[in-house]
Amino acid sequence: MYLQFKEEFERPLNEIYAYFKTPAAWTRLYSFGEPVKKLKDDWYAVSLNKFPFPLVAKVVEDHSEKKVRWIFSRFWRGVGEVHFSRIEGKTIVEGYEYIVPHGLWIFAPLFEKYLLQKGFVAIWERGWRRLRRKNFML
Repeated sequence: MYLQFKEEFERPLNEIYAYFKTPAAWTRLYSFGEPVKKLKDDWYAVSLNKFPFPLVAKVVEDHSEKKVRWIFSRFWRGVGEVHFSRIEGKTIVEGYEYIVPHGLWIFAPLFEKYLLQKGFVAIWERGWRRLRRKNFML
């Protein structure tokens, strides 16, 4: 599954960037119920609502307030990347996430189409909404 996005925020870039610096910050943005588990070598296990397996993710590139790239391992495989810019007083976040469930073989496209994509789009939309709230603090 491939998700692409371009979002604008009337917030300082450093506030938006703070969410992407580490997978440990993801649950604060999306308000997941369970805390993130720190694993070896800067990997994190992030529990997802309505999904039986956590995202196991690691930031592999961090160009402070310019670009962040992460990878997934274990059940979820893939990569994500965001680029940050400031234009006319707004913070722009452009990026993508490519993620596939490992081990579903021929069933993966059906799983992605009917279950996965809707859930991951909802997760991203929840985060974007929260970032747009004036009283939301990371």
